[in-house]
Amino acid sequence: MTRIYGGYNAADYDVYVGIDVDKKSFAVTFKDRQGAELSRKMPADPVRLDNYLKKHFAGQRAICAYEAGPTGYHLYDYLKERRQPCIVTAPITMRKAPNDRVKTNRLDSAKLAQELRAGGLKTVLVPEGAYRELRQLVKSREEYVVARKSAKQRIKSLLLYGHLETGTGEPTGNWNGRYISALKTLACDESTRLRLNLLLSDLDYARRQTADVLRGLKQFFSKHAELSAHLGHLQSIPGIGFLTATTLLARIGDPAELRNPRELGCFIGLVPRENSTGDRIVRGHITHMGGQILRSLLVEAAWVAIRQDKELEQFYHRIRMRHHPGIGARKAIVAVARKMTHRIYSVLKEQRDYIAH
Repeated sequence: MTRIYGGYNAADYDVYVGIDVDKKSFAVTFKDRQGAELSRKMPADPVRLDNYLKKHFAGQRAICAYEAGPTGYHLYDYLKERRQPCIVTAPITMRKAPNDRVKTNRLDSAKLAQELRAGGLKTVLVPEGAYRELRQLVKSREEYVVARKSAKQRIKSLLLYGHLETGTGEPTGNWNGRYISALKTLACDESTRLRLNLLLSDLDYARRQTADVLRGLKQFFSKHAELSAHLGHLQSIPGIGFLTATTLLARIGDPAELRNPRELGCFIGLVPRENSTGDRIVRGHITHMGGQILRSLLVEAAWVAIRQDKELEQFYHRIRMRHHPGIGARKAIVAVARKMTHRIYSVLKEQRDYIAH
């Protein structure tokens, strides 16, 4: 999940370079202002691409673009070091015709070049320095949290399949030591015991790795004064704890690049869909853009916040009463989370702790 940041001025350039980045090769399409097009395939080597641009388009202003993906930002970093303009775009923002059924690397690069020339590409904010490192640490923690949940779900499925759930009692939310001990001594056949032991080992491993990453995160912040200051500002907001604040910083990147509170709400996916025309305004469910993990963390933070902050509590009840009882609480807590993005924006941009009014 990368924050969609803004645009660029296509009129400033003479050559538009769309790059479909693969593990082994680049499919590259060059397009000029008049629409003339040239496609090439070359090894996935930024040096080769940069040399090709200098040799064949010397004296012309070129801008490159490729989609964010599993290859990361190596190409972007290299071109940036050599002062070659390059943007990274989010695949979700690429326009696609309903009848478009053919997909090749060359066609994808041609679409990128065409959109780049038309000025229609949305750029994403590429994390730099410590913010990129932080994102990797947060991603590691999220992966182990998912592994922990997966191990628990497999254990539950095994117990249900073997009608063994009654022999262990009801677990607490975090599966305390007593419940784990009950699983280790549960009477069952040999094959079930082997599988259960393996799953318990998976759960223990995921728990230990999660704890190690958490310690690593705390050490990381202790070495970066700027990030540590941002973390403190975020944690001053009622409801926001260490994990939520850490994930926010990792996903947002440098707060200096934030432009307005709505951008932050859009990035997290907390703004409603809208289909309005003329005087008719129709708003629907939230967009769910961005990552589900960050959005879930912020909604959880909103539940905590309404118990700590009178203003948010009153706002929550006011929104809830406007809707049907079946959906009122859900809509209201999402509205609280969206309101909290304004506080997040303020403390990060103004570099200060939150002050309750």
